[in-house]
Amino acid sequence: MIGGGDSACEEATFLTRFASKVTLLHRRDVFKASTIMYQRAANHDKIEIKTFRQIKEWLSDEKGLTGAIVEDPRDGSTETIAATGAFIAIGHTPITSFLDGQVETDDEGYILHKKHTMTSVDGVFAAGDVVDTRYKQAITAAGMGCQAAMDVEKWLEENVH
Repeated sequence: MIGGGDSACEEATFLTRFASKVTLLHRRDVFKASTIMYQRAANHDKIEIKTFRQIKEWLSDEKGLTGAIVEDPRDGSTETIAATGAFIAIGHTPITSFLDGQVETDDEGYILHKKHTMTSVDGVFAAGDVVDTRYKQAITAAGMGCQAAMDVEKWLEENVH
């Protein structure tokens, strides 16, 4: 798990249900997480916290992710850590600037829905992290993607002859 806020600490703690070990990497030694969220992670016996660490390189083989080379930004020293999964929780700014105002967004850049999953542009649908200001999880994106697909199908039936 990479990050230093509430989401990173909460998700690291959640992952201990499935993983034998969770390593929480943060680029600094000061966490933005609330005290309670940080303490839950720090006091968990399956979580190892490594501060002053940044990903320098992801490592993989033909089966997938095997780990990462992490770097200490203070002195450039590196270490290799083993990992078969990686989760990044380093902020939740949706990457929607490429839309250049073509669909309506809120002040933070999240796309607004006008009807179900349709945006402010008729026939343009959005799903997942670019609209989800609360859950921001892969399962939410997958479920919402299914909703959008159903909305697209209905829109096509009604609008394309």
